[in-house]
Amino acid sequence: MGKKFIFKSIFTFLALILLLPSPSLAVGEISTINDISAEVTASDVGLSETEINNASVEETTVEENTGMLIEIGNTTAENTTIIIRPNDATDDSDDQTVEIETSTSVLTDSQGSADLSDWIAGDQVTYTVDHYTNSGAKVAKKLRNRSFKWNHRGKNGWIEAIRPEANEMDVTWNNQVFTLDTSEARMVSGKYNPATLDNFEVGDRIRARVVEDGDGNSSTWDANIIVVLRRGNNLFMRVTRWVVDATVTMIPEDVSLPATIEVEINPSKFFEEGDVNNLVGAPGEKIMVDIYEDTNLRRRYMGKAFLKEFSEGDHVRIIGRRAEDTGHLVAKFIKNNSIQALGVARHVAKVVAIDVDQQSLEVSLRRTQLTNKNWTVETDGDTKFTKGSEKISLEDIKVNDVIRVRGVANRQTKVVKAHQVHVLSLRALADTN
Repeated sequence: MGKKFIFKSIFTFLALILLLPSPSLAVGEISTINDISAEVTASDVGLSETEINNASVEETTVEENTGMLIEIGNTTAENTTIIIRPNDATDDSDDQTVEIETSTSVLTDSQGSADLSDWIAGDQVTYTVDHYTNSGAKVAKKLRNRSFKWNHRGKNGWIEAIRPEANEMDVTWNNQVFTLDTSEARMVSGKYNPATLDNFEVGDRIRARVVEDGDGNSSTWDANIIVVLRRGNNLFMRVTRWVVDATVTMIPEDVSLPATIEVEINPSKFFEEGDVNNLVGAPGEKIMVDIYEDTNLRRRYMGKAFLKEFSEGDHVRIIGRRAEDTGHLVAKFIKNNSIQALGVARHVAKVVAIDVDQQSLEVSLRRTQLTNKNWTVETDGDTKFTKGSEKISLEDIKVNDVIRVRGVANRQTKVVKAHQVHVLSLRALADTN
């Protein structure tokens, strides 16, 4: 997690930027791992071509399991996530990112209606989900908190006063002050677990689970659990796992793994303005996404995908964990909603000539001197042209531009019918790590 990357082909990369020859790279050539013949086949995906090309819906299965609540996201956004570690898990690699929608049934142990804002890390939760088997998404149908009993109540707010000698704290919520007896409470305050009242401070934002103390006063309660969520700007219960809808804005020339891509965050139901726990970013912001050998890259409906098929402008859905040291999102799953059918590959090339009247480009994809036959990239009114995150036109492309082409290639005629042409910015990733 959070590994530093070193760009593997820096010499070639700089040669592309400067368009200078090198001892192994003649003028007019481009060094690229994405040769025109490097298209993905059905055998690469492990399915038949019919299965892949005819897929039109993502299959789901219903799963039920019980585990420990590890993280809980924004409880007021339209959609949110919780992270659950199954009770049979061996380590955090088995943690499940469970998505919660407005239709999700959220219950106490006694099957009464529950509020996620009263749930606390460490709770035992039974979850029934629709598991989208291609993308890895798990969308909750029903959540039952086995630790939240019939007599429990949630009291959340800010500490107004602490009286260690009396085992009490006063908490303000909705302009009302509650007094909590902490004598029997399990308490957590940052690194202190278990904590004492000496580890709390006035002004702390806390979440508490309480029971009636029997004195008939609705403002006094016996605390069962008290957890500090935030102290000033310091978040104690940080949310590190995320579900991000995004658009790809940059892919390195070398797509061997590990690799880092850049994406722009799209509007989604998981985002709420002003969320203090949003460590990833708001819609429109760009983030770096780290991809490893064990990252699960998937097509839109069925089958695995390959980074060499990705292109700038693709719409992706990422499930991952934020690395604290780099700020990057380390991807566990990436579903590319712009990729499904086979026969559509993406290739890196250098522009040799442009024919605006014929809406075509002559490009060089060769790595060696074995052939001096260039390729023709045919475009039409449906072809998308981009540079960085901006839309451009064919007229904006210049000779010697390095481009990434997505389209259907005919090896016999050496013609690519382009769906998309993207002009690479060719910027190194070192400054972003």
